Amino acid sequence: MEEQPDERRSSRREASSAQGSLSQANLTLYFLISLATAIAVVAAAAGINHAWPIFGESGGQTINVMAQVTPGAQATPGAQATPAVQATPKPVTIDAGDNPAKGPADAKVTIVEFSDFQCPYCARFVQETMPQILTNYGDKVRFVFMNFPLTQIHANAQKAAEAGECANEQGAFWQFHDIMFQNQSALTVDNLKSYAVQLNLDTAKFNECLDSGKMADPVAADMAVAEKAATDAGLTRFGTPAFFINGNSLQGAQPYENFKAAIDAALAAAQ
Repeated sequence: MEEQPDERRSSRREASSAQGSLSQANLTLYFLISLATAIAVVAAAAGINHAWPIFGESGGQTINVMAQVTPGAQATPGAQATPAVQATPKPVTIDAGDNPAKGPADAKVTIVEFSDFQCPYCARFVQETMPQILTNYGDKVRFVFMNFPLTQIHANAQKAAEAGECANEQGAFWQFHDIMFQNQSALTVDNLKSYAVQLNLDTAKFNECLDSGKMADPVAADMAVAEKAATDAGLTRFGTPAFFINGNSLQGAQPYENFKAAIDAALAAAQ
């Protein structure tokens, strides 16, 4: 039976309406995809993705160095080693002051680490890589510890850093360093005071030191040194753990082989 003119017009109107709805849906989808892409591009350009400006407006500083704290940025077990040392026009000079150190002051290689006691990748370095370095290189290497608490993501990192300084006052920094990295899930002030008891420190002196907050300034001083080192090295991203081997930057919980290559190069250059 032939379709009547009114029926044909009605069919065309329905088809046109359906096409219009489909076109509108496509435009909406295109808009959402474009918006998501734009947001992703802006975020990447700004260093977002669990990265935060360590020397930007939030810290009252003025330079635009970013701190990368994304776990994925760190080396993963079994992954192919990638070049780890970031070349700089010249090695940077780091004033480590009287920070805790292992190894002779006249060692040919000095490794300065900026670390966070609540950072899991810092713990990995302490437990897996640092012992190999100290065992295999002995007096050829001096290892210096400096604080860099990532307080925006680690609620207990600041007080843990101060506790390390308080323990250092009593000559027990490295013991306290080890016990904190062994107990990263228990770093409240009460936990920290209990570790002072375990290590037979003068607990009255330790507790007064920690409660007073007097070690906040030395921790801040370490972070200022990190700021200068990162700027001098031309780094655009900086997080924990971060190392300078005779002034040359090596970032992240790299495999031992990467540290070995960097240390061997530094030893050869020091001959």
